[in-house]
This record gives sequence, C-alpha cells and structure tokens, in this order.
Amino acid sequence: MPSPPLPLVQSLSPRIAILTSEDVVHSCEANGCRGLEELLRPWEGGTERVSILSSTLTPTIHPTFPLRFVSFESVYTNPASSSPNPDIIVDLISSFVGAKKPDDEQHYPLTRSLLLSSRPLASHETFNHPVGILFAVSTATPDPLGTLNKLHAQSTGLAVQSVPWMDGSNVLRFYVVIHDVSSMGEDMAPAHELLANVKKAYGPHSTLLVINSQIERRIPPDSPDVSTHPTIPLPRPFTPDIVNPSALSQVYASALSSLTLSPMAAASASLGEKAVSDTPSTPTKPARRKLYGAKLTAEDTQRLAALVRELVVQSLVPWMEARVREWNEVYHSHRRGITGRLFGAGRKFFGSRPNSPAPGSTPTGYNAVKGYYPITAVEALSRRLADFAFMLRDYRFAGNVYDSLRRDFAQDRAMRYAAAATEMYGLCLLLSHNFFLPSSPPTLIPTPFTNLQHTEITSWLEQAVVAYHQRGPASQIQLDALRITVLYYEAWKAIGEWRGVGAALVKSAGEADEVPSAVLIEEAAAADVKGGKSAKGRRRRAFHLVLAARRYETAGLKTFSRRCLERASQIYRASPWTAAQDRIEYSLGRQAYTIGESDVAVEHFLRLLRREDTGVPGSQAGPLEDMALAYEQLAAHPEQLAASAERLQLPNPVFDVKSTRVVASSSGSGSSTSRDRWSVLEAQALSSWDRKGKKPMTLLPDEKKTVVGIDEPFTVELVATNPLNAPLTLTNLTVSFDPTDEVEVETIADLYLEPYETRWVSLSVTARKPTTLRLSKASFMFHRFFPCDQSLEKKGKRLQATKAQRLKPTYAEDTSLTIAVLPARARVEAELIGVPDVVYEGEAVEAELKIRNAGKVGVEDLRVIWSEYGMVRRKRVESDDTEHNDTSTSIPSLIDTNTSTILHAENVTEDETISIPIIFSGLRKGQTDLLGLITFSPRGDETAITEAVMVEHHVKVLPLTSLKASFKPLGGETPNYLVALEVTNTSSRTLQVDGIHGVSAAWTVNSPSELSDTPLLPNQTIRTILAVKQDKPATARLDLAQKNVISALGRLIQGQPPEEVSADLASTISLVGQPLLSSGKASYVTSRRADRLSRLGQSFPTIPTEALSRIFPLLEPLDLDIVVSYSLPSSSRKGFATLHSLRPAPEFSLVEGLRREVEAAIASGSKTTRTMYEETGRLRRVLMDSVLEGVMAREVDPMVVRLKVGESKRGAVEHDFANGACKIPIVFELQNRSPYLPTRFILKLPIPSTSTQNQEPSSVAQPHFIGNLSHRGTIVSGGIEQIHTEIWVHEASLVNLEGWELTVETGEADQEEWKARMNWSRRGGEKIVQVRQV
Repeated sequence: MPSPPLPLVQSLSPRIAILTSEDVVHSCEANGCRGLEELLRPWEGGTERVSILSSTLTPTIHPTFPLRFVSFESVYTNPASSSPNPDIIVDLISSFVGAKKPDDEQHYPLTRSLLLSSRPLASHETFNHPVGILFAVSTATPDPLGTLNKLHAQSTGLAVQSVPWMDGSNVLRFYVVIHDVSSMGEDMAPAHELLANVKKAYGPHSTLLVINSQIERRIPPDSPDVSTHPTIPLPRPFTPDIVNPSALSQVYASALSSLTLSPMAAASASLGEKAVSDTPSTPTKPARRKLYGAKLTAEDTQRLAALVRELVVQSLVPWMEARVREWNEVYHSHRRGITGRLFGAGRKFFGSRPNSPAPGSTPTGYNAVKGYYPITAVEALSRRLADFAFMLRDYRFAGNVYDSLRRDFAQDRAMRYAAAATEMYGLCLLLSHNFFLPSSPPTLIPTPFTNLQHTEITSWLEQAVVAYHQRGPASQIQLDALRITVLYYEAWKAIGEWRGVGAALVKSAGEADEVPSAVLIEEAAAADVKGGKSAKGRRRRAFHLVLAARRYETAGLKTFSRRCLERASQIYRASPWTAAQDRIEYSLGRQAYTIGESDVAVEHFLRLLRREDTGVPGSQAGPLEDMALAYEQLAAHPEQLAASAERLQLPNPVFDVKSTRVVASSSGSGSSTSRDRWSVLEAQALSSWDRKGKKPMTLLPDEKKTVVGIDEPFTVELVATNPLNAPLTLTNLTVSFDPTDEVEVETIADLYLEPYETRWVSLSVTARKPTTLRLSKASFMFHRFFPCDQSLEKKGKRLQATKAQRLKPTYAEDTSLTIAVLPARARVEAELIGVPDVVYEGEAVEAELKIRNAGKVGVEDLRVIWSEYGMVRRKRVESDDTEHNDTSTSIPSLIDTNTSTILHAENVTEDETISIPIIFSGLRKGQTDLLGLITFSPRGDETAITEAVMVEHHVKVLPLTSLKASFKPLGGETPNYLVALEVTNTSSRTLQVDGIHGVSAAWTVNSPSELSDTPLLPNQTIRTILAVKQDKPATARLDLAQKNVISALGRLIQGQPPEEVSADLASTISLVGQPLLSSGKASYVTSRRADRLSRLGQSFPTIPTEALSRIFPLLEPLDLDIVVSYSLPSSSRKGFATLHSLRPAPEFSLVEGLRREVEAAIASGSKTTRTMYEETGRLRRVLMDSVLEGVMAREVDPMVVRLKVGESKRGAVEHDFANGACKIPIVFELQNRSPYLPTRFILKLPIPSTSTQNQEPSSVAQPHFIGNLSHRGTIVSGGIEQIHTEIWVHEASLVNLEGWELTVETGEADQEEWKARMNWSRRGGEKIVQVRQV
C-alpha cells in the first residue's frame, strides 16, 4: 500500500529517549554498541502494519511506523548535543559530498540525509521533543528496583525541565527488564520475578528483553563495511536456520553508519574526528569496534524487533492517540472561548496577553524577549497536538490545527513559529493527496493536483522559505528552508508532480555559495525536464546547471562544478544560445587546465573557436591565447597528445572544400569569374569557328579533370575564411597530393586574416614526371601553434541508378581535384600589360597584350574573342598620319556579332614572347569583368586539337560626363533645328572638351569651329548651340520605312523561328556631314553597338540577342548621335562621350501596315497557329505587343503652326479709325515636319461674336475673322502651306488671335485612296496683336 516517502516519515517520526543502568550499557558494549539505543537502532523502522485511530476514531492500518531512539543524556542532560551548529552541518555535507565521485550520484541522497537527520531541538516545533522515555535495568543489577527508582526520579527531576519550552513530564514511560544470558545464565525465573515487581510498581508498560544468548565462543567474522551511506536499512530479524554472524554484524554496521539513522555518530566515525555523538563518550565507553552482535543470536534479533513492535503497538500509539483526544478538547475549548471567537477580529482588542509576564505569575503567552511559548501556553500545547496528529498520519486534522496556529503566531509576532506552522500546513495539504492514503492500491497512478491546489501548496512553501531567508543576510545559508523544501520535494517526487518544483528548490537554496545550495540547484535542474516537459525545460535546466556549477566551484568542489558545466554544455551545443555556451566552454577549459588535463582544456577551447556572427568583436582572442598555453603544456606530453589527436579538431573548417579547385596555367589562374560566363564566351567562339583543322568540342579546360604537362606549374586555389571575430594567422600553409613523389609544392609562410575575412589563396605546384595526382589535404599551423590537417576531398554526384543507391546516399568519385600530368604539350601564357584598374567612361587607353609560348612545341594562328565587344581592339600598325587622317564617310550597317579576331598569324617558337599593341576602352559605367579566350594550334600539326588560354581583367569604369540635348524647330522649306547641347563634368577631374561631331545618315550638324579653351571643372556645365539640317538628297536615298526590318518582324509574328529570320540589310551605311577620324569612329561604333543592343533588348525582350543583330541595323535612318571628344589636361588620357538615338524629326509608326495586316487576319477569322504550352503562347503575345505597341509604333503630331500679322511692326498695327474700321491680314503657316508621311488638315477659325456690349479700349478683344472660316488641305512630307485670312477691327484695342481649331491627320495615299493613320486636334493659344490709333 502507498505511504509517504520513508525519508520524510523517518525524519518526523516519534523520538524515544533511553535511560538505562550501567549493567545494560555493559551488555550492549559486548555487542559493539555504546548503549541500548544503538542495540535497537537496526529495528527502529521495522514495525509494519500498525493500526492507528484518527481524530474521528477511524482505524487505519499503516504500512510502517518508524521510531527514533536517542540517549537520555543527549536530549535532557545535554540538549545542545541534539542541536548541532548549522556551520557544522554545512561542513559535513561539503565533506561527504566532496568525498564521493560525481558519477556516484550520491550528492543529493547525502545532502538529504544530513539535512533531515540534523533537525535541531527547537522551541517552535516538537518533532525532536521525546514522545516517551524507555527505562532499562538488568537482572545483573544488585538492586534493580532501587536503580529503576533512581532512573525514574532522574526523569522527573529539575534537570528534565531545564528547557522551559520542552515538556519532559507529559511523556510515555516504558520499562524494560533486560536479562543478559551470557552473564546471568539461562535461568529466567529471576527475570520474570523482576518483571512482575516492575509492573506492580510502574504499570503495564513493561516488558522483558533477553539478549546475549550466544554463550559458546564462535570464530569472529570479517570486519563489516562501516562506510557511511544515506540509505535507511530495514532488516528482517534472523531465524535460527539462516543465522550468519557476518550478516548480523553487517546489519548493525549499516544501521550505525547511516547518516539518516545515526548522523552525528556516523559522521564522527567516517571523518575520524571526536565529534558530537548521539551517545556521549566516556572513559568507560570505548570507541566503536568494527565487530557487532558478537553475543546475539537469531532469537535475540527477533526479541529486539518484538520489543520495538510492542512499544509501538501496545504503548506508544495508544498513548499518543489518547493525548490527541485529550489535547483536542483543550484546543477546542480554547477556540470556543470569547478570545477564540473574536480572534479573527483582532486579539489586540480582546484578550491580548502582555509580552512580558508579571512578576510572580506563570507566563502563558509568547515571550517576545526570549522568543518562545512556555509549555503551559495553549499555543505550545496546540503545536504539540498538531505534531502528534502528523506523526499519527492524520494529515487533514493536523493541517487544520497548523492553519489556525499560523494565524495565532502571526498575530503574536512569533514569526519563527508562524513560518514553522506555515510550512507544515502546506506539507499536510500535500500529504493529503489520495496517493498517500493507506487504502489506495499499490498500482494507483497518482492523480495530479489541480492548478489551484498546486498553487496553494506552493504558496505556503514559498511563504515559509521567504520567512526563513529574512532571518539573516542573503549570503547566509538557511538550513530550515532547505530542510522543509526537501520534504516537499520528496512528496512531489512520490506522486510525480513536477510543476514549479525546480523553482521551489532554487528559491530555497538562496544566494549562499555553499555545497547544500549547489546540490539543491542541481536537483532543480534534474526536475526541470521531468513530467513530460523535457523540450520546454531544457533551457531552464541548463541555466540551473550553470548556477549549480558556479556554487560548486566557489565551495571548492571542482569536479562537481565541471560535471554540471559539461551537462549544461551538452544542452547548449544543440541550441542557438551561443553566449551561454561560450561561457560554459570557457569555464570548463580553465578548470581542465588548472587540474592538468591539457587535452580536455584544448578540446573545450576549440569549441569556443566556432564561427559566431553575433559575438562581440574580438571576444575570441582571449580563448585563442588560453588555448595556446594549454596546447603548449599538452605538447610537452607526446603520449597524451597522440591519444587526443582525433578529438582535437577545429569546429569550423578554414578552407571551403566546395570552392577548392585546381587550375592549370592555361585556364586563367586566379579567375574568380563563374564558369557560366566562360561557357558563354566559349559558345560564341565555337559558333563562329573558321580555323583550319578539326573543330574541338570544347575550348575550356574540363572542370572535372585537369591536364598539365611535366614541369608545367599549375595552381591550387583555396578559399580561406577566418571563422573567428579576432585576427588569425596561418603559417606553413601547404597542400599534399597522392602520390607525393616528385611533386614540388609552394609553402606560404604567413597568411594573416582579419576577422571573418575570406581570401583566395593560390599555391603553385609543379610535377616532374608523368603521373596522376590527387589533391588530398591542406596542412597549416593554426595561429602559429596548433597543427591542423584539413581534408580537401569532395563528394561526386549523387548516384540513384539502383534501389540501394536511392535508399542509402551513394556518391560517385569526384575528379575535379585530380590532375593528369602528361608529357610535353603546347602551352601559351597571356597577360594584359598597361591596362589600368580604373578608367573613365569612353576613355581610350593604349596598352599591350603579351603572349609567351611556355610549352615545349611551337604554336600558330593565335586568335582572341572578348566577352565585352570592342572593349579591347588591336591598334592599327600604320603610320600616325594614316591613323588620324582616315576620314571614311561610312560605317557598318550591321550589328556585328562577337567573333574571334586574329592576333598573330605567324608562328611563335618555344619560349618566345610577343607583344601586341591594343586599345582598351571603357564602355559602360560600373564594375566590368573582362574575359578573353585566346585560341592557338600546335605548329605543323593539322590533326592536333586547338587549345585555348584564358585572360581576365577586372576594371572599374567611372562616369566622366553627362550629355543632354534639346531641339527647337526653325522655319524654312528644309527642316532645320537648333540643338542646345549641355556637357556636365560629373567626375572629380578637370575636363577639356576638344570637339563635337554629329553622326547620322540624314542630318548634318554644323559643329562649332572653335571651342572654349577653358577647362571644365568638376560639376561644371558648358552649353553650346548646334545647327542641325536635314540632308534631303541623302534622306531620299534612305529606306525611311525600313521595309526589310518590318518584313522580318512580320515573319516573327507569324511564328517563324527567330534563328530563321533575318532582314536584307546593306553592309554599310553612308554618313553625312563632317566625318569622324578613324580612332573616334572605332570607339563610336563600339559604343553605338552596345547602346543599340541594350535598347533593342529592352524593347523586344522575347527576341534573342543573336536574332536582333540579324533583324535591326546598327543605325536607323533618321537617328542622330552626337560625339564629344575630350581630354584630361593634367595627363595624356583622352576619350569620347556619345549621346545616342536623338530624333530631331517627329517620329512616325513603322508598323502601321503590319498592324493592318494583323487586324485584317483577326477580323477574317483566319486560323492561328496553336501552341502546345501556355508559356509559348504568352511569349508570342508579348512579342506581338512589343512590335505593334512598342517604340516602332510611336507616332507624334508632325504639324507646326506659325501666325503672321501683315504690316505689323513689333506686334503692333497702326490705323486711323477716323476713316473707319480696318482689315488686318493674318497668315497661318502650316509646316509638315514629318520626313515620310503626308498630312491632311482642317483649320476652323472662330465665328465672330454677336455681343454688342461695349468694351474698354484697353481690354483684350476677340478676333473677328472675315472671309472663309474653314480651310482644309493636304501637305506633303516636309511641305509648307500658307492660309491667308483677315480680321476686322473697328477700334483701337488688343486683339487675341485665339480660339482657332486645327485637326491634323497623317496617312498614306494609295492609288488615289487616302489611308488614315492617326489624327490630332489642337486649339489656338494666346497671341496678342495691338491695334493703335494713328
């Protein structure tokens, strides 16, 4: 049947004081015991199935009813011995816990035993007050009755009442007659006669005990194990057939060595000190031997157990039940009195007792001066009543009494009494759980408390703990708080209640840095993850472990502190709480270093070197230095270093294995550009292949396989990353290959890395014989002291061909780090010389491309293709005059594709170096990664495969100028415009504008003959006016409608694949106006191509770039580009800035005819091509919208209107109105500025107003047009139409020529049929004409 936990019941069980004669002591000493209390010690907890009456007279059978036997002297004669100093208890706990290994897990049982068994003899509770006194005399005593009378008189003398708060009179008195067979023989008649006399004199609470029945001498057994332990032994009495002297001796040794049953005696024996014992030592009492029960037989053990049971069942329990009933009447009569009835309203107004008793009177209230209630006080009796009920397991009744007492004590300001009553009230509520009822089946699963019940119980414990801690400073340990919390904890564990248990244990531990506090906090950590909350309580558990570790370390128990930190570290390693983990690892490392475990210290310090992006900058520098000291100590012990080598690994790799690569010298060593860009460049080179010999499948080196020749250096490129937030130095960095013979590897002496810095590291390697090498590992010294080897092996592609490979991840062998070393082969090295890292936009820089034949055979037919078209071009080798006087008036009309160009057609012998002059131009602003692929063939071997070498340069192009242009149309039959060009210096350098040129096939630009010599400072702007005129003969030769382009777009719309569509474009286009020099023309064509492709790509996103160059021309017929040449006065640097795609003339739609065809096809319901995929249909719709609704469909109003007033002078007309009204001629000049389309117009003049209201002469009058008020006509492209009309003015006034309306429509005349395109309407604005009187 269930029962409260044994440690709880044992620590609060009834206490029996034993007073014996000297003959009894001698009989006990024959068995190795110092007194009868030790002779009975093994059997004091073995009384089972005891029937107890509750306060309601309900009998209940309890599974056990333990007792506590103590000597009379330790309680009454010397009560201080039963109240050890708290500091001694703390030291004992520290000593016993420290003597054990952490793995023994004895720290909490030892602490619990010493805390519960060291409960002091106190005034505020009666659990340690003796419930009864056991008198014992021997038949060997000369005058046994006289001796018994003396003992009885001793128990009732003044010495018993030396403590005013402990009742020594109202106790059970039990008398035992002991017959020592070894000294008195087997004749029992004298013993029975003495027992009869004792019963006659002292009553029925008397019995006979026969001991020392072992008369024959037997061989002494081996010495028993007398090591201290926290358990409570519950042995069974021996039977004659299984008696064993060694077992009997061990039973007594275990009982007398138990820190729970004999705390002070066991502690004194274990620590080898003459400390306080339950039985005071005397000269006649020798030190306890390690041999017990030498005179006892199996029957003697049965008699001893029977004595304890008789004492409990027949005397103690009935006597305690009677006292409960008796004191209960007193308690209730006191509560029913006037003071009791009004107690709750305030005893300070009704029946309050004085704090100090009057002279000559017996005190009955709380003595505030001395801090106790006398035994005559009702409160003291009530407290004893509650404690008796608790010991009799009547928890509900005891709880009610405790509840009333805590209020009474609080009213009397007896705070120590109030705290004790409060803790017991909560404990009674806890033990009232159904699980602890004796009637509950053993297999009952505990029903948890409700939240309200659990909160209430916890609150009472918390109040008591807070009251205890308020008695002293925060740094002082309070054993009372620890003791009551342990009792609650034992009950909570029994019923499986874990809510708030950890917090209660931590709160009771307080802030004292002592071992008991650390033990309870560590136990709280264990409770945090119990009760189904392991996931939620892990962080709390780790925190409590760290807190316990700190207190262990302060108390000097380093091993326990380390154990707690290791457990906390295991939790934090699997969580994101890096700051706490670092603190724990650092503490563990320092502790390990202190005790000489250098390998463990290094292991912990290594964990502190993991990458932390949220750490304090520089915080890992300290652990790094501590690790250096620990490793220096470890290196002095080679055997220990070798044994720990596998565990000492960096937490984060320094080198990125995935980014590690082996690069042959021909593969562009040091390239940081992605493989995709090189693949695009390779595809462009192969698509325009026109070399001799067999076309290769690829030009780029195989990433999965690197091929080099003997004595040909190749490069191992590593990506090194500093994982620390502190500077790091790597020394003696090298790599290893398999096999290692005849391979020369470069070693980097020092590599300094800033915090979190990532850097490419290159190591040169040379193989001296043909073989196959495989890169295996990188070796280095981490921060100059820690040798590291990092494997560089990669996993290949995941295999999923078979079921086994799909179930278990299987990878193919990686070959990207394998190098095939072949005999001599062709090899070329290339380098750009003189190309700066920073250039300005449009700047042209003279440089050279140096090529060296580094192989063993000659090469020929060197060609190059660049990723940026025109950024690098070969400089012409003709004379300077030819270079600058080439004034060709035509440029390519086609948009060139990026193809290979010849660098050097002749042979290049072994180890020969050639330099090719080049021009490097900055095309567009921003960072540019220039890639070049140079192809070459071995000399004289037409069957050899063409190889390539990669060239790479990174350049930053800075903005230099900003160009803006605005147009203003001029009159005249030929369309003329004025262009206001603004040039702004956007750089930090001084700029000099050297010239301005216009580039167009239809427009001539009259460039200024002389430009200002004043340099353009940063952020300054110059403005110049340029005259632009249409060259009509040249325009007439141009295909302004771009029919070939529109036809190609039509085929795209119809669904023809882009690769099959091209426009029939001329190869060149002639320019008009002042021609560009050769150097400027090349830069212009490059700039124009880049701008043209960019604009076309934005306008037609669904057309591939390759198709754009086949469909659209480089320069549209009506486009105008302005080229500004500049130089930097402080240097020889110069270049060109270009403003592209200006349109002086009004734009008109080029796709109007195509639109009509599409609309007609849709209207006729013709069958459209169906597509299988939705995405294909969407792309076709986007293509149609970009063509029919995009930039080529843009059309603007081409009509320009000018009003002229006849005979006006400076906007004024004079007339003598004395001769009558006047007619003023007005001319509307309409000009069609469209270079391609005719226009029709309708001009409607405003109808004269019929209002007769007089107007002031100075007011603005409305015009009165006379004659025809509606005019219409057609104007050819570029034509001018004048419409003459008149206004009638009858008085001097200001006339506003507004209100006219003009409707314009563009169209096409097809076989005398007008096909309208678009129309616009406008209303005449304000134009004032002043008519003055002569």
